[in-house]
Amino acid sequence: MEKRVTVAIVLMIAVVVITNLLFPPSSPRQPPGAAVDSAAVAVGGGAVAGSASTAPDSASASGAVGAPAGSLAAGGRTESVAAPDTGTAVAGPAPSLGDQGATEAAPGDTIRVRTPLYTLAFDTRGARLVSATLRHYASFASGDSAGRRAELVRSGEHLLSWRVAVGPDTLDLSGRRFEPSAPSVRVDSGGGADSLSFRYAVPGTKLVYRVTYRFEPDRYLVDVHGAFEGLGSRGYTVLAWLGSGIRTNEAHPGEDYKHLAYVVNGQQGVKSQGLDDVKPDSVRTPEGAPFRWVAVKDKYFLEALIAPRGKQGFGGLLVTGDAAQHTAHMEAALPVPAGQPGFELQSYLGPQEFDRLAAIGQEIQNVNPYGWQWLRFIIRPLAGLITKILTWLHNVLGLQYGWVLILFGILMRVVLFPLYQKSMRAQMAQMKVQPLVKELQAKYKDEPEKLQKEMMRVYREHNINPLAGCLPMMLPFPVLITLFFVFENTIEFRGVPFLWLPDLSLQDPLYIIPVAMGLSMFLLQWIGQRGMERNTQMKMMGYAMPVVMTFLFARFPAGLNLYYTTSNLASLPQQWYLARERMEEGGDSR
Repeated sequence: MEKRVTVAIVLMIAVVVITNLLFPPSSPRQPPGAAVDSAAVAVGGGAVAGSASTAPDSASASGAVGAPAGSLAAGGRTESVAAPDTGTAVAGPAPSLGDQGATEAAPGDTIRVRTPLYTLAFDTRGARLVSATLRHYASFASGDSAGRRAELVRSGEHLLSWRVAVGPDTLDLSGRRFEPSAPSVRVDSGGGADSLSFRYAVPGTKLVYRVTYRFEPDRYLVDVHGAFEGLGSRGYTVLAWLGSGIRTNEAHPGEDYKHLAYVVNGQQGVKSQGLDDVKPDSVRTPEGAPFRWVAVKDKYFLEALIAPRGKQGFGGLLVTGDAAQHTAHMEAALPVPAGQPGFELQSYLGPQEFDRLAAIGQEIQNVNPYGWQWLRFIIRPLAGLITKILTWLHNVLGLQYGWVLILFGILMRVVLFPLYQKSMRAQMAQMKVQPLVKELQAKYKDEPEKLQKEMMRVYREHNINPLAGCLPMMLPFPVLITLFFVFENTIEFRGVPFLWLPDLSLQDPLYIIPVAMGLSMFLLQWIGQRGMERNTQMKMMGYAMPVVMTFLFARFPAGLNLYYTTSNLASLPQQWYLARERMEEGGDSR
């Protein structure tokens, strides 16, 4: 009996600890004006040295507007940028890159790309992506009109602008006017892929920069390849702008910003860092290069640059802090070795759908890992399995996800029925030998080792496994913890309503489900303890545990509470049946 109380107390403490791990207190932001750190981004064995650089802008480019050749603006001053020669030395002087800091005041044209999955808008000024709208996902952000689709690019910002570093010189192309290959691109469902190219000829030189995007109808993945022509066999480095964060599309932005982070996959595996952890005006260069991919993600969406398989990968990622909240400027360096005709990469702009990301490979499906690192090897496969079961039930039966969760809670109790039956019968067997155990406890109260030995002898003689009553009770907890992360991270449940619940991935605004969960837990324990000899600790636990769990689960996703409440209610008949059997064997007819 004391062991079961101890186990209950341990479980209660574990719930509190787990909650604190899930919802750690936010660290205070460093005040603006922190010292600017220098940084060096390794690129193919060399380095691109610099410090905090401002974001490329339509009016001023980060490659030093008005600055001398070979420098870039950084935190209000110029810093030299040295790109490595990524191949063997080439005799003769390096070709001039023209006026590296030049921009063009004339506005560019907008080239739209439409596919069944998204609509992209490119600005010919800089060949940069100024809009990425996902056609199958709504925006719930405050101020957005009903029916507006999710947008990944923040207002007034852009992605995929380019700079090229050759030796000591850096050519910023984010403000240059490119020539597009078409006024628009449309890729229809069932049709083939199509491409859009941009070309810029550097005035006064024979240098030409080309970049081509290839779009497919059924993928969020965009193939990118390009070249800086006219350098001969000299190597260079392409610097790709990854933006300063993803535009929030959620009704509760705080939930989104909590997950906003940059992520890399290099020699140290998948590593992430929250954008709010990057101090204003500081520079971070993640370790572990070369990287197979670099990305920025929020709760549900992802912007990523992916290096081709078997290639060198990205030489580094330069992350510059900004005074604005939830913002950090990111630029990835991709080396192009001497003699190589050009560069290639892939850009992913879309939802964090596990199956889509897993199909890309290179572990990008782990960009938003489930659970704590020490439990990830259990939670990740279990989360994938549970998600597949829930989506299968939804698609095959045509049920709303709320009803799917109710059905899943019932099915879990049906599957676990034999184990619970075994657990309850093991508890009844232990109750039968309790008089003997009490005699031993009184006889060997001053000899704990002897007491333990004699108790194990009694259990063996009566064919009792003392753990059999506890282990089956623990089985639902991995499922419960996994479901928390499923609702926390899985986009399939984003914005899904059910009855009065506006979103299964968010808390119940009326707190009806958490209260029902607490009541179901109390009823479950009250029935389960009938016919048992209850001490003060057990009585207190029977009252305190449901109350504590209700308060802990009050802010958890409504879908999680819906599943847990259903699971508790579905186990009541079995609990009642076993309690009646226990009372009959004990001679108690209550």
